[in-house]
Amino acid sequence: MEIEAVKEGVFEGKPGFPTQYGPERTDYQPGVPFWPHEVYRDLVIVFILTAILFFLSAAYTPIVGPAANPAIQPFIVPDWYLLFSWGLLKLADVLPTIVFVDPFGNVINMDAAFWGNMLTFPLVLLPLFLLPFIDRGREARPAKAPVRSAFGVGFFLGFLFFASLYATNDRILASWPFMADDALKWMVVVPPILIGLATYVGLRRLGFRDMYWWLVVAIGGAFAILVLMTFWAFALGPWGFDGIDPLTRLARSLGDPTAWPLMFFMIVILVYSAILFVATAFLRERKAKEVILVATVTAFFTLVGAAKVFADANWAGTYYALRMIALYSNFFVALPLFSLITFYLGTRTPYSTYEYLLNECYQCGKCHTVCPVTKVEDDALGGLNLVYNTFKKEHDGVPLWTCLACDACSAVCPLDIKYSDYILEERSKVMANRMAADGGRRPAG
Repeated sequence: MEIEAVKEGVFEGKPGFPTQYGPERTDYQPGVPFWPHEVYRDLVIVFILTAILFFLSAAYTPIVGPAANPAIQPFIVPDWYLLFSWGLLKLADVLPTIVFVDPFGNVINMDAAFWGNMLTFPLVLLPLFLLPFIDRGREARPAKAPVRSAFGVGFFLGFLFFASLYATNDRILASWPFMADDALKWMVVVPPILIGLATYVGLRRLGFRDMYWWLVVAIGGAFAILVLMTFWAFALGPWGFDGIDPLTRLARSLGDPTAWPLMFFMIVILVYSAILFVATAFLRERKAKEVILVATVTAFFTLVGAAKVFADANWAGTYYALRMIALYSNFFVALPLFSLITFYLGTRTPYSTYEYLLNECYQCGKCHTVCPVTKVEDDALGGLNLVYNTFKKEHDGVPLWTCLACDACSAVCPLDIKYSDYILEERSKVMANRMAADGGRRPAG
């Protein structure tokens, strides 16, 4: 069949074929009506949630005390939806303060408040204004636009979260003295980037793309950075930092009991990251998943048990380890978690390829119109089209073998769903099962 001829609609108007397409078609209207089904269900959910609120209000009456005095509060924070802006105001103190006079004689003070406001607009508000003008494509599903989705869902939301987290840095430092303010500042930069990369890998995998080299490069790069940061921080400091070479410094650390907990924790993290990289690069996915699952459980319980033992026997060393890990948490904590999450997202098994594609189908009927099989397939006429029946397995299996794989349906599909790929894949599965049941011999005929 000539694809171009099919595209011209040569079958339209023939007896027995629908000519009404889209949601306004009168011969068949798919889906569940909004009234009364969805309305009743939403009302039931609203009533249940309201009943829960009434129950909690009656059973656990909150104690209403005197009004808070803002002048004596140890920690003052704005509303939650403005925390990111306050966090950016605090971050702006790292930028230089500039004072100059404009041509009209006005003194402009470019201090932390000025830089904080400037960061809030271009980093947060401006992308929201520009998004409707930039995102003009027809694709709405994240897997079809992984770059855009990874930036929005991964980096952008991660940036807002960690900027809001830094807005409470004074409370965090007061609650956990071993934390460092510099580490909290870098959390606004490093984790959002890692979240965006991991989200991108997961979305590409969801779109059925090969992710081997993406995983090898991402997890290998994380392991290399972790090794370099370990050398920088614990072996220890750059060459000539205080006239002591790194090997001598490392030997002194090995002889200092205070540094032993830190050394042990770092060895466990490095070994675990190395296993992640080796399993990703040299093992098949199924075997790599088994190895990494065992390594993750083992590393977790090893670190928890070691923390308990060291805390009881060497609290000074444990506090020093917590202090150093917190100081470099953007690397020693974030990178192993990034490697694990990226491996999981990059190797998870998505659902059926054809199901993934058919989720876009809105049953316009064009595939049914141009299909030459439906001219002789009586039970296909007047019901769901051949393509949809095969996928839902609501037929008796006949469409699986009567399909000509001519791709006429794919040629007219407005969403470019390749039905023939699914048919050929399903046929190969059936033949493989038959050969396995027959002892590996080809079936007769």
